[in-house]
Amino acid sequence: MFHIKILLLFLIFINSATAVDNKQGWELVKQENGIKVYTRTLANSYYKEFRGEIHINADINELMAYINDASHCADWRYKCIKMLNLSDGYIYKLSNLPWPFRNRYTVMKSETHYDKQDNSYTVRLKNIPRVALPEPIKAQLPAAENTVQMRYSDGYWRFKPVPNEAKVHIIYQMHGDADAPLPTELTRRGIINSAFMTLSNLNKHFIQVR
Repeated sequence: MFHIKILLLFLIFINSATAVDNKQGWELVKQENGIKVYTRTLANSYYKEFRGEIHINADINELMAYINDASHCADWRYKCIKMLNLSDGYIYKLSNLPWPFRNRYTVMKSETHYDKQDNSYTVRLKNIPRVALPEPIKAQLPAAENTVQMRYSDGYWRFKPVPNEAKVHIIYQMHGDADAPLPTELTRRGIINSAFMTLSNLNKHFIQVR
């Protein structure tokens, strides 16, 4: 009887969590190696939004320093070719797209907010069209040449240290629009991998340096 009660409580908990995710439109699409990846459909967009979550054994300051170091981009960010830290919190990132499509880049305004009450850091990212950028930022950009700017690439990172543990809970949520007619299955896998591979590579780095 005791075991039945425990099972019922567990099922109620799972159903409640699922209901919350469904209410927000999120669908769990991959769960592996401590990483959860959710996606949801947005109105007027061919591309789904993703959210990845993981706990990483790392110091919060070392973690954020590594993420903000543009020279490491190709080592852990999915499909990243290179990244540049521009002035005033702007970031340029060039990503690989499969042939015959041209590589895509983003110019994102990055803003970091610390929530003292929650003890968490949120880094918000918003892609700004090249034509709308301040002139000093335009002057720092590489020539577009044979690349195309993403239509959208907006989202955030959230880092919250786990109390009394050397761990940080990370949420990585983004919605991108590459403005490319990619096959449906390729698009689906690319969105999932953007979250999963990025968090997986980040986790591997901090496992190796421990």
